[in-house]
Amino acid sequence: MSKPSLTDYALLIGVGISWGSQFFFNQLAIKTLPPLLVASGRVTIGCIFLTLLLRFLPKTDLNRESTSHPWGAYALIGIVEAILPCFLIPWGQQYVNASIAAILLAMVPIFTLILAPIFIAGEAWSRHATLAVLLGFLGIVVLVDLWSQERVAIHYWGEAAILGGALSFSVSMIMMKRLPDVAPVESIRNIFFTASIPLLTLAILWEHPWKLSPSSESLLAMITLGILCGGIAYVMFIRLLKRTGPTFTSLCNYLVTLSGVFLGVLVLEDHLGIHDIFALILILAGLAVYQRRRAKLVI
Repeated sequence: MSKPSLTDYALLIGVGISWGSQFFFNQLAIKTLPPLLVASGRVTIGCIFLTLLLRFLPKTDLNRESTSHPWGAYALIGIVEAILPCFLIPWGQQYVNASIAAILLAMVPIFTLILAPIFIAGEAWSRHATLAVLLGFLGIVVLVDLWSQERVAIHYWGEAAILGGALSFSVSMIMMKRLPDVAPVESIRNIFFTASIPLLTLAILWEHPWKLSPSSESLLAMITLGILCGGIAYVMFIRLLKRTGPTFTSLCNYLVTLSGVFLGVLVLEDHLGIHDIFALILILAGLAVYQRRRAKLVI
């Protein structure tokens, strides 16, 4: 891969800010909308946006038409890439602020390090992987703060839900590696399509959306989640991956966390304690070790 250009850095920043903003928009959406409806709206709107994009953009290697599709694989990936995390994260944010959610989701690559040697041939544990995992989990222990006298059980359930979303994203990353040679944008659209059907069905049956009175702020936040986080961010990510490779692209993990924390503290006025900041440093250190390992593997 050649040296990253200004366009590549712009794409990297765009991906980091786009996915980092999901915690901010989740917090706005769940003010007057239930998490299940937020999840179904995000996935369905993302599917519609990508469908329109595929129809009107010129055909490239990112969105070429494919003759056959592994719909069974799409359905399975849809569970772990869209259904579970898109529900678990906003559900957890009912009890955990956006900044803490951003820190917790930084565990995605750490979980991937744990799972990859089990499911991917050629992947193996190393000293870097072990150190990255230890730093990540130490950060989680500090962040969860089990010894606090001020926290109630529902806060821990909220954090567990967001960590479940991070684990689910990790599983989806590994499963996507097994997909056949299908255009990436088209694959994401198909994954969202298979996920939108059960999500919409459950949202209609359980939440009775016609009885709700959501604010315009929550509706706009849900639409933004679908278009930006469920559509544009994926296109930028895939484009960046094609242009620069996995090592440079994985730098977006830092930006997702940092932009999520920044928006939470600056706009939503989240409060971060000393132990929260220390946990953030530990998890970012784990990401740094992960990044160094990725660089050595590629080189």
